[in-house]
Amino acid sequence: MLHTRLRANLPGTLSTESTTACKFQSQKSILFGCPSVDGILGGEFRCGQVVELCGPPLSGKTQLSMKLIATALQENESCRIFFMDTCGQFNPQRLFDILSAANCTPDEVQRHLGRVDIARVSTCERLLQLLDSCSDWAATHAVAPGSAIVIIDILHSLLAPFVGGKSFSDYRFLNAVGQALGYVSGSLGMTVLYTNSAFSSDGRSYSPALGTYWSSIPHHRLLLTRNKDDESFPLRFGVEVLRSISMPSHKHTAAEFQLDTEGHFFPNA
Repeated sequence: MLHTRLRANLPGTLSTESTTACKFQSQKSILFGCPSVDGILGGEFRCGQVVELCGPPLSGKTQLSMKLIATALQENESCRIFFMDTCGQFNPQRLFDILSAANCTPDEVQRHLGRVDIARVSTCERLLQLLDSCSDWAATHAVAPGSAIVIIDILHSLLAPFVGGKSFSDYRFLNAVGQALGYVSGSLGMTVLYTNSAFSSDGRSYSPALGTYWSSIPHHRLLLTRNKDDESFPLRFGVEVLRSISMPSHKHTAAEFQLDTEGHFFPNA
């Protein structure tokens, strides 16, 4: 099986080649449906790539993931979602509300929701098994390359015990998961989005919890933050590109957006 083979292959550091050499990558852009986020990416988030949404708690990571799911389902009738839930927090009502707010009819909402498959994941071993099964999952549902999206929310909750460790076992799991994501995106042509926590030592600047060792895995790494002074809607958020294979490393790109009570994202006035 894939996860067994990956655990036997343990390079010293994770390589960008595991995710950037995707034979199925197309020119088709993946949109979040949030103008500010789509704008700073400039249409460079492509099918068959990996994107990370990192940020502190309540920074909009899961909500933005849900918005991407809703947008993809509406734009592509062939799209199917494999949602891997590590914390038991998937709430179908959230997705229902976003689709309904997008003027989908009740029948359309139900049809869209029928193309979302959910799996509870509580261990790294289980995650590797599910990533290994993505090929069979796509075949079962006749999902074409470029139409499958894999969501992992929240990846850091599974990998946290191994981050910063110095044992062989710690690196084994980090490498295995990193290579599995590369296999799913690079070999199977599936788009992958995962969420990651972020921490701050001063309450102002944040760093991804999976750190620099992991930084070569995603094609695009976005940091989300929330205005802590907001206690009522619309809520205000910030988004910053920490890494993108399509942008110069020195380029700083950031934007702000708001979220209203119906789940609509819109740029700050």
